[in-house]
Amino acid sequence: MKLSEHSGWKSRFWSCGRWWPVFLGPAAMMAVYVAEYFHQQEIFSRGTNESMALFFLGISLINFILQAGVFRSQFHLFMGCLSGSFFCREWHFAGTSTGVYVALVLLGIWAFKQRRLFGKFIRKDWFRILLFSTFATYLLSQLIARRVFRHLYLPQEAQLHINLEETVETTAHVMLIIVSFAAWGISITSRQLSEGYDKMVKIDEKQME
Repeated sequence: MKLSEHSGWKSRFWSCGRWWPVFLGPAAMMAVYVAEYFHQQEIFSRGTNESMALFFLGISLINFILQAGVFRSQFHLFMGCLSGSFFCREWHFAGTSTGVYVALVLLGIWAFKQRRLFGKFIRKDWFRILLFSTFATYLLSQLIARRVFRHLYLPQEAQLHINLEETVETTAHVMLIIVSFAAWGISITSRQLSEGYDKMVKIDEKQME
């Protein structure tokens, strides 16, 4: 194998390897089956998952709202509103079921209109992959909730679909927390680079005077 071919293979391998967060949802499903095999289903029961959901979503909600205030960024505000929608849904008070779907439609319109602005923030590949994987995991949980997999003959789907849905959704909540902390790092780095560039411009201007 030529050196260039070897380098190209390694590049493709690592490029594919960066997509591992996409498999966290299916991994959560596997964990439910393992727990079922060992008769430990209470670990992934609806009660266990719902007891953690508000706490996890509260972390990402607070993180994004703080970032929206500090960095004056529409992206952070958007993610805060999204986290807030999920938080209200998990709270289960009257009207949240319909309200969340309305909120998601409005957020989708917002994201579409500001896609170029948001695209500038998520230009880093690893962050884009993480964000996509988080949304994909939420989508997977909703496919399970809609009983899509019973048509695909998923083993023990009728017995385990509630635990599967709740566990995958909790996994997505944890991934959203990671996204919120990653956003801090990206925002702080971007601000430091911007401030450093401004200082260099000012120094150049003084030297030219």
